[in-house]
Parts: sequence; C-alpha cells; structure tokens
Amino acid sequence: MSRASLTRSDTSWLRGLRDRVNLPGIAVIFLLIALWQVYTRTLGAHFDSIASSSQILVAIKNLAISGPLGQQLVHTTSVALIGWLIASILGFVMGLAIGLWRPVWTYTMASIDLLRSIPSISFLSIAVLVFGFSPDTEMVIVIYVSLWPMLMGTLGGVRAVQGDLLDVARSFRLSRTATVLKIVMPTALPNIIVGLRLSLTLSVALAVVAEMIGNPDGLGFGMVFAQQAIKPADAFAYLIVIGVLGWALNAVFVSVARRLCLAHGPIV
Repeated sequence: MSRASLTRSDTSWLRGLRDRVNLPGIAVIFLLIALWQVYTRTLGAHFDSIASSSQILVAIKNLAISGPLGQQLVHTTSVALIGWLIASILGFVMGLAIGLWRPVWTYTMASIDLLRSIPSISFLSIAVLVFGFSPDTEMVIVIYVSLWPMLMGTLGGVRAVQGDLLDVARSFRLSRTATVLKIVMPTALPNIIVGLRLSLTLSVALAVVAEMIGNPDGLGFGMVFAQQAIKPADAFAYLIVIGVLGWALNAVFVSVARRLCLAHGPIV
C-alpha cells in the first residue's frame, strides 16, 4: 500500500472518529474539571464540605480498588436493567392491549391516568412500608416508575396509526395478527423506542433514590453513607460514578437502537 493510501486511510479514520465523538463537548468537560479544581483551591478553599477534582479522582480510585464501589456498581446496574426489562415488557403488552382493543381502553384508562399522576417519589414511602428496607423495595419502585413511559409510548404509537393504513390492511385482507406485525408495530416503533429510552433513564434514577432511602446497598446507599460520614470526596465520587453509569447505559441503548432501526432514520 502506498504512502498516499495510508494517509487517506488515516485521514478518513480521524474524520470518522471526529463525527462519532463530540470533541468540543469533551473539551468543555475537561475545562469544567479544571475550573472546579481552581475554585476549590482558591475561593472555595474554606469550605470543608466540597472536594477538589483531584481529591474526587483519588476517591474514585480508592473506592474502586479497596472499597465497595465495584460491588455497589454491579448492584445498581443489575437492579436498574432488570427492573427496566420487566417494566418494558409489561408496558409494551399493556400499551398494545389498550391501544388495540377498545373495551380495554374504556375500563382501564381512568385508573392508568390516576396512577401515573401520583408523584413517583411519594410511592417510595408506601413501598418501604410494605416491603421494608430491602432489595424488593428497590425493584418494585424501579418497575413501577419505569413502566409508565413504555406503556404510554406504546399506546401513543399504536393509536397514532392512520386510518388509511388500516384500510390498506383490510383491502389486502390481512389477519389481525398480520396487521399488527406489518402495519401497527412498524408505525409505532419510534414511539416505543422513545418510551424504552425514557424508561431506562428513570430506572437508573429511581434505583439510586431507592438505595438512598429504602435499601442499604448500591451506589445510592454509598453516597448517603459517605455524606453521613462527612467524606465529601467519596460523596462526590459516587455522584460522578452515577452520572457516568447513566450516560454509558444511554449511549449503549442509542447505539443499539440506531443499528436496529436504520430504516426509520434518526429516531433517537
């Protein structure tokens, strides 16, 4: 291979990397880290409740090597993903049933509107009262809260199917199952993907909140324990890890969804 070909290959690789990675956004993150370091060493030096960027990085390293960070990260991630998966299946089935069958809509929508209007955080105390301070409380909360975006996304997508598409199905004499699989589902897919993404975000958030209040395990509990032990560097470290976890799960989901749904364009 000639030197010119190698140069073009390197250039195309760098261009592809630049298109996939938000380099200006990453630069802003490093700038904010540097500014926080400067602030904590100057104007914020008299605050004992904040930690510098270097102290937070050291705390993350120590928690990962000799602390419980790895186990807590696995716990929070597994609860969030399992709860999200269960909520997604339930929400999809319920949304599909409500959207396709009018009697189900008539008898259930009033109850659904009432239940999903209850603030999620208020349900936490009821879950603790019923299940106690246990992993069951965390799982129930994650499933309950993550259910609604998927249910409403599926329901909205199914009911958004235009009448002329259903007329085409009837003209071709498609069965009920074929109509759902070939017309309803492809049309509702963008809404379903959005519901899945919102549910995933809520599952991580509510898993952490439940750990702060109702389950002595996971990243949320570690953050509260560090705060109560007056270890600001550890508390900030947990905050950063939680943020990275949410970002990573969302990035993986978006990547997979784009590969699976190329025919629908940029739907996420």
